[in-house]
Amino acid sequence: MSPEPVSDTSGNVRQRLLDAALQLFSSKGYAATSVRELVEAAGVTKPVLYYYFKNKEGLYLALMGDGLAEFHQVAEQARLAPGSVRELICGYCTALLDIFVGRLPVARLIYAIYYGPPQGAPHIDFEASFSTMLTHMEQLVGEGISTGEFREVDPVDTAWAIVALLNTAMEEQFNQTKPVRVDRAALLRLLSLLFEGIRK
Repeated sequence: MSPEPVSDTSGNVRQRLLDAALQLFSSKGYAATSVRELVEAAGVTKPVLYYYFKNKEGLYLALMGDGLAEFHQVAEQARLAPGSVRELICGYCTALLDIFVGRLPVARLIYAIYYGPPQGAPHIDFEASFSTMLTHMEQLVGEGISTGEFREVDPVDTAWAIVALLNTAMEEQFNQTKPVRVDRAALLRLLSLLFEGIRK
C-alpha cells in the first residue's frame, strides 16, 4: 500500500524533491547520490519520495522528462506560429534559447550526463531532441523554398547550419565569461547573415 502524500505548507513536495535531485545529481553525480541525501535535502522522508517517484531512478526520469517535455512543447508551438518562414525560424530558435536559459541547471545536467563519463543513470534518448530540431528546420527551410522566400538550397545542409547557430548560442550560456558573447540578439544577427545567403 502506497503511503499518503504529506501535507506541505512551505512549498510543493514534488518540486522540492526535483530541486534537491537537480542540485545533488549536478554536484555529486547520479550514482554517488543516495536516497538518504535526496530526502534530507528535500526535507521529506523516504516513503514520501517513494510515493511521488517510486525510487531514485523515477526521480531522475521525472527531472529529465519534465525538462525535455517543456523543450518539445515550446518547439512545437514555435514551429506552428504564424508568420513568414524567416520569422518562424527566428521565433523557433529564440524560443528554444529562452527555455534553455530558463532551465539552465537542467541543461547543465543533461550535458554532463550526455557528454560526461557514465554515471549509471537510466538511459534517456537525448539525441531525439536534437533530431527533432533538425527535422523541424529541414521542414521550415523546405517551406521557405516552396514559397519563394529562399532560393534552391539543400534543406538538410541549411537545417544543420541553423541548428549549429542555435547550439552555439545555447552552449555559450555555459561559458563563465560575462557578458555572454552570443546572446539572443547575437543569435538573431547570425541568423540574419545566414538568411542573406539563402534568400531568393
